[in-house]
Order: sequence, then structure tokens, then C-alpha cells
Amino acid sequence: MSTTDPSGISYPRARQLILIAGLLVLAITAAVMYVRRVDPVEVVAILLFIPIFVAFILKGVQGGLLAALVATLAYAALRYPAIQLVGGDRFTGLLISRGIAFFAFGAIGGLASHQLQSSLTKLDLFDQIDDNTGLFNARFFVDNTGLEISRSERYRTLFSVTVVDVPVSALENLDRRTRTRTLKEMGQLLKDSIRSVDRAVHAADQTRHRFAAILPETGRDGGRVFVSRLAEQMVEHLRRKGVTIAAEAVGQEVASFPGDDAYIAQLREEFTALNAVEHPDAAPAT
Repeated sequence: MSTTDPSGISYPRARQLILIAGLLVLAITAAVMYVRRVDPVEVVAILLFIPIFVAFILKGVQGGLLAALVATLAYAALRYPAIQLVGGDRFTGLLISRGIAFFAFGAIGGLASHQLQSSLTKLDLFDQIDDNTGLFNARFFVDNTGLEISRSERYRTLFSVTVVDVPVSALENLDRRTRTRTLKEMGQLLKDSIRSVDRAVHAADQTRHRFAAILPETGRDGGRVFVSRLAEQMVEHLRRKGVTIAAEAVGQEVASFPGDDAYIAQLREEFTALNAVEHPDAAPAT
């Protein structure tokens, strides 16, 4: 998931959205009960679900249960004056039901939060699609070039890697919707330029968008022709979008294996770093 696309859902972002939504629901519920003149203690009881909710979202089951215990004691303290007046028998059932509700909310919510974290983390571990363009991402680049290197060493084949680097600053004057659409169109431009056996990749950091192509059975000369033509097409496409950009501002890189082994290794390290930015909570690509 790319860091430049806010629509990508990582666990921290999903947790933030759930927190906001849950707090709004609980606050609205308490407000409605207050407007309807429900017993103020019961309104406060609804508000006591808020710290439980925050606790299990941030700390899981243990946090939820601990907060539930505190909420139960707080509710009992709120009812204590009435218990002294009319006796505890009248409130025993109410105290038990509230305690059960608090603990069930903390336990079930904590388990659900843990499951969400596990699912999204697992998705991050295997995600190979770039959200901005629909192309493959940095993780795929590292994994697939590793496979191509192994295949080349075993079967004496060759492959090339090309990269076109577009400065992030070139797109910063576009509004968000146009920038998103332009990136997708540039990704499609790369996709339309390759063969069915080739793989197209996009990754980005704070300074540049990297459009890479992995070209099996292609030598350095073929890669050089391909990357030069692709760079020209991308510059022309940006100019049609109203982006003023010099051709020299768009970087071009080509490397072949075998031959440019050290350069391929360097590119793999660079894309490994990009993958770490895109998936900070996931294991590194290999």
C-alpha cells in the first residue's frame, strides 16, 4: 500500500477510523438518552463504554477487561448513594447486568480488534498491488527480480529492468483528483507498453514516482530503447495534463542480468526500502 494514497487501509488507519466512528456512536447514544430524560446514572453508564472501547482498540482483550472492571466499579459507586437509601436488593440485578455488559463489550471487542489487526497485517504481508496505479508494487519488484535472478543463473537466460523516475514535485500543482487520475493513466501507459510476459511496477517515496518494468529475455540495448520511449511518452502525457516538465527531469535507468549484477542488487535494495515505507508493519520483502 502506497504512502502517497490515503485510501490505503493499514491497521493504524483502520483503528483510527473505528475509534472515531465508535466514539461518535456512543456519544450520540448518550446524548439521545439525555434528551429523553433517561436516568442520569444510566446516561453515564453509556459513557462508561467509551473508555472500554478505547482500551480494547488500543490494548486488545486485556485492556478491554481492565477498563470493564474500572467501569463496573465506577457504576457501582454511582449507585452507592441509592443503595444506601433503599437497600442493595433492588439494584443487585442492575449491577450484575451492567457488569456483564461491560465485560462482554471489553472481551468481544478486544477479540474483534485483534482479529482485525491480524487480518490487515496478513494482507500487508502478501500485498503486491500498488493502490495508486493498479500495477505491481515495490514488494513484487524485489520478489520477482529475485526469481528472475535465480532463473537466469539456472537456465542461462537474461532479463532487464528499466525504471522511469518522475519527480513528485511535478504533480504537486495538480489538485488531488487530477493527480490521482494522472498517476493511474501513467500506470496504464506503462502497462500498455509492455508484453504479456513483462511486469509493470510502481512505487513512490517523498521525492519520486518510480515506474519500473521487468523484461524477461531482453538485453540492455532492448531495455534502453524501451525506457527511452516510455520516458518520452510520460513527459508528453504530463504536458497534455498541463504539467510543465523538462525531459531531463525524468530519470531513466536500465540494467541487465547477467552483466549489471551490482546495479540490479542496488535497485533491489532501493525497492526494498520503498516497500518498508509502504508496509512499515509488515515483514520485509525477500
